[in-house]
Formats: sequence, C-alpha cells, structure tokens
Amino acid sequence: MQETLFANLFLGGEKNGHETAELVAPLLLEGEEIKFATKGVRDGAVFTDRRIVIVNKQGITGKKIDFTSIPLKSIAVFSIENSGTFDLDTELTIWGSGYSKAKMQFAKGFAIAKLGKYLADALCR
Repeated sequence: MQETLFANLFLGGEKNGHETAELVAPLLLEGEEIKFATKGVRDGAVFTDRRIVIVNKQGITGKKIDFTSIPLKSIAVFSIENSGTFDLDTELTIWGSGYSKAKMQFAKGFAIAKLGKYLADALCR
C-alpha cells in the first residue's frame, strides 16, 4: 500500500533558504548541485539536480530533524498551483513510485513557475 509522504507541509520561500541548504550540505553527493532552497517557519526544502530533500524539524525545540530524500527519477507526475487573491500560499503536489503523493506548500509570492520549470526539465529529459 502506498502512503502519503507529506500533506500540506509548509516549506516557506527562498528568502532564508541558505539556512536549509546549510543543514543539507553534509548529505549531498559528490558533484550534486543545489538549484535552490526554501525555508518556512521550521521546515524547508533543497532542490538539487538529482533530488528534493525535505527538512522537517520535529519536537518543541526543533533539534530533532527528519531529512526525506525524494529522487527526481521516482517522480511520475507533479502539479503546481499558484496563489490567488485570497490564498496565502502556493502548492506543489508530486506523485511517485513507492508513495502515493507528497503535498508541499510555499509562501505566497514564491516563484512556483520556477519550481515547475525545474521539475519539467528534470523529468522530461
């Protein structure tokens, strides 16, 4: 049975993405290149040329951190949704092999088209 990895995980925007990138840097493979990174209130994501790494801080202090790596080659379908007049966020939903879906939210104003282009380029090669 496939599971939902994330439902509405808030990953913020690129403004403080460097903080998330620093957390993920020790996990990167040789030659792996960060394309962009995001940071929300607690959680964030790093998008590389090979995968998406979700950083999910847990507990009251946030010292316990879950790193989830989603290889780009495992993504079968994705959907992006921009923010509307009254929406406070943009969304990315991905479906892949081994999991049913992962739904991520980003801050209003996040360049969701940039994310869509990144995924399309990575998946359509």
